[in-house]
Amino acid sequence: MTGNRRSTSFSAYSASADVPQDFAPIRAENAARGATAEVSAVDVRRRKPWWLLALAVIGLAVVLANHYRGIISDTVAEYAALLPAVNIPAINMPEFDRPVINRTINTVRMESPLTNVTEQEVRSLLARYTESGFLGVDVQDLKQELEQNPWIHHASVRRVWPDALVIRLEEEQGIARWRDSQLLNIEGEVFSAPWRGGESELPGLSGPQGMESQVLQRYRQYEDMLAGIEMSIETVALDGRGSWQIETTDGLTLKLGRTQPDERLARFISVHDRGMAAEIAAAEIVDLRYNNGFSVSKRSAPTDTVASR
Repeated sequence: MTGNRRSTSFSAYSASADVPQDFAPIRAENAARGATAEVSAVDVRRRKPWWLLALAVIGLAVVLANHYRGIISDTVAEYAALLPAVNIPAINMPEFDRPVINRTINTVRMESPLTNVTEQEVRSLLARYTESGFLGVDVQDLKQELEQNPWIHHASVRRVWPDALVIRLEEEQGIARWRDSQLLNIEGEVFSAPWRGGESELPGLSGPQGMESQVLQRYRQYEDMLAGIEMSIETVALDGRGSWQIETTDGLTLKLGRTQPDERLARFISVHDRGMAAEIAAAEIVDLRYNNGFSVSKRSAPTDTVASR
């Protein structure tokens, strides 16, 4: 009998029918523990999306509150103004000053001098914006409306706590008249603005549309060249055929033509320095459109011409 006894091994945690009855409580406890662990894992997996959704909602609320802070503050201020009218006789509440959320704008500070822009022009714009209060004022909209003034090239507007606006203006600088009705700025851009009084003293430039920058560049170049013989430019004109003409402040007209205008003006300056200053001073028109010389029309006799090599 002893030789036929068979050794059997098993685990108390096994669910097999071969496990003795005495180990059933241990097995049941293990099964319950495993089920609890599975339920906990499922709950954790289910809870994760809700946390992410809550964070997304909070983030969106913060962004919207920041974007519409002016409107929100105005609305809160409106409802806060109604609070003193609420009568609660059963509670003896101490009186507190209501905090002012959206303060009135009391100060507007200009950080740049006004030259061509008038103070009245700025004030007329500010009147519509300062009514919204410190938090309600739309500084970006105010900046854009300021820049619609033709004399304002760039504007910046910022709030300064608790009740101030700071404005900086970069004004257009007209350095030349364009076709006698518009102005050119330092970048060669055309702008139309009401004249403030000194524009008539600016040099007059003209040319085809789209050639403003090139004409301004030639004016600067020729002004530097003529400064060597103490001449200054009144006008520079480029016609539709590409022909250049200069008029000096002394009333002398220089016709440079279409080809090699720079070289022709340099030749004129060279001849002026070699002893023809007196003849040129008495001239009304100098035609430089010759290959090897130029003609001079004197003021006293417009038909009289003198050729020079």
